[in-house]
Amino acid sequence: MRKFNIPRRFRAFLLFAFCNALFFTLIRFVFYFVNKPDEVLSSSSVVKAFWIGFRFDLRIAFLFALALGIFFLFPYKKWLKKFELWLFTFAFAAIMLIYFVDFGYYAYLTERINAYIFDLAANTATSAEMVWQSYPVITLSFVLFALSAGFYFCFKKLLDFAYYGEQGRKKDYWYALIGLLVAAAFVHGRFSQYPLRWSNAYFSSNSFISALALNPLQNLFDTYKFAKDGQTYDENKVREYYDLVADYLGVKNKDKQKLNFERIITPPLQEKSYNVVVILTESFAYDKSSFNNPELETTPKMAALAQKGRLFKSFFTPTAGTAKGVFTSITGMPDTSAVKTSSRNPVIVRQHTLINDLDGYKKFYFIGGSTNWGNIRGLLQYNIEGLKIFEEGTYENVERNDVWGLSDLDMFRYAAKELSKTQQPFFAFIQTSGFHRPYTIPEDRGSFKEIIQDEDLLKEYGFSGNAEYNSMRFQDYAMGEFFDLIKDEPFYKDTFFFVYGDHSLTVPKSKNTPKAIIDLELTTNNTPLIVVGPDIEPSVDELPASQADITATVLGRLGKPYRETALGRDIFDSSISRGALVIASSGAPLRIGFAEDEFYYTLWPLKQGMFKYRSDDSETDYCPQYPQKCERMKSLAQGLYETAKYMAYHNK
Repeated sequence: MRKFNIPRRFRAFLLFAFCNALFFTLIRFVFYFVNKPDEVLSSSSVVKAFWIGFRFDLRIAFLFALALGIFFLFPYKKWLKKFELWLFTFAFAAIMLIYFVDFGYYAYLTERINAYIFDLAANTATSAEMVWQSYPVITLSFVLFALSAGFYFCFKKLLDFAYYGEQGRKKDYWYALIGLLVAAAFVHGRFSQYPLRWSNAYFSSNSFISALALNPLQNLFDTYKFAKDGQTYDENKVREYYDLVADYLGVKNKDKQKLNFERIITPPLQEKSYNVVVILTESFAYDKSSFNNPELETTPKMAALAQKGRLFKSFFTPTAGTAKGVFTSITGMPDTSAVKTSSRNPVIVRQHTLINDLDGYKKFYFIGGSTNWGNIRGLLQYNIEGLKIFEEGTYENVERNDVWGLSDLDMFRYAAKELSKTQQPFFAFIQTSGFHRPYTIPEDRGSFKEIIQDEDLLKEYGFSGNAEYNSMRFQDYAMGEFFDLIKDEPFYKDTFFFVYGDHSLTVPKSKNTPKAIIDLELTTNNTPLIVVGPDIEPSVDELPASQADITATVLGRLGKPYRETALGRDIFDSSISRGALVIASSGAPLRIGFAEDEFYYTLWPLKQGMFKYRSDDSETDYCPQYPQKCERMKSLAQGLYETAKYMAYHNK
């Protein structure tokens, strides 16, 4: 009887796949112990997350092994063996690099690596410098080299085993079909008609559990696919929701065929021309501010400023990302792009902005870094007439602080001096950047003093540590210095100030933050808005408002007639029904939501429904109780999203 012999190449194929899967799972254990939150996690949920994650790892490992299996089908050649050795070593190094980036990405944003990384990477030089200043790049490079060298050694042994004694022999390739079937089974990932999908990782409402179950390569692919699929608009969908959206926006001359969204707004005229200062602050999170967090006093200067005007506590940025925040603030449209920001898209760089309706105004833009970042220079200079930009390289006698350019303190000092010299009405947009990794506190820090807090206390409020905490405090101090410098200037009493965040950061928990805000993943979008100026009485506004409303609200406060063609509305107008569109691209597919009154409707396959976002109850869906309102909010979420995509190409 002929002895049955399993070919070495088939055994090598299986060994390669399973060893990689076990190695990826080992990295998952490292991820768990490095990032495990302080809260008590359900042991059954942790085990389930590891089991789902292991199946994702098997999928990636067998996809990796399939490439090796293809090479095993060719006759043995010495040069081919060397080519395989180096090709797979470089491929392994690339995979490990993605894992390294994933660890850093999660450390900063508490999200697994996703399609937004392509937006960050578009500014190659800036991103590289930030990484260099924030992470131990040299040490990590040595670790990457060591892992790659170890893979090279082990893979060489595997190839020696696979090809041993097979030179010149006739091969029996029956095993190729079996290998393909085995790989297909593990890639499918389930004993079911439907394959293992990203949604399987989201079986728990705990964000860490879901993150633990994900595979970074799989998540990167899934989010990129959905982001890419959502780049273009669909006129049929825009028309489907046109009547509802047009009514919501207050369109008088509705035209469903031409998709007219234009509104001519004539607010009550002001007696004089007031100035405007808009301050877009880096990562100014509501949950970490003094409004929500008095125990740590992170933003006392802004808390004091809010006492002089109106604080909007349910203010939302539609999407996370600073370049997206700039685009939304300038155009009045949410940036619906998920792979790259709209400011980088040359097709839609030309946009109508209400800032151009400020006739006779001098216009300024202050940024500590460069407007080449995110290509916002094109957005600004191409669309705002007569804009004077102050950026890195134009400030005199001021040293660079870190990768983000000048310190916020130096920039605010310079802006205060420049505005004090202005003899005509002005519009000034000031963009901070200091509250950002590597959290550099400059040598010239005025009277600011760092405070060392208990690390456990900081984590209770969502901070990663003292570096982040003091960086937020310094940003607040710098803004306070700006207001101290201008408070006695003649223009001060005739100026409207708008202070808000470009976005926030995802946090696993925050002691004083409503649980629903965290579970519905709104911490990234919820930032404070403070408006101070003539005839604005001190008050706290609980109703939702959007970053897209900024320019319309500015024109409303100034009493300037304007033609609005985007989604922005004057949030001081009590006759409108206030709301805010929210878009999140960190998970697949794109998550769309809409906030109105006390409710937030989330349109996502894994959690659809209408919830009270300012409560500690993130489970009760109020759709059965308020079916008409639920259906309206669902349609507005989808309709505003589709309309925003369309507007980006029709707002010139």
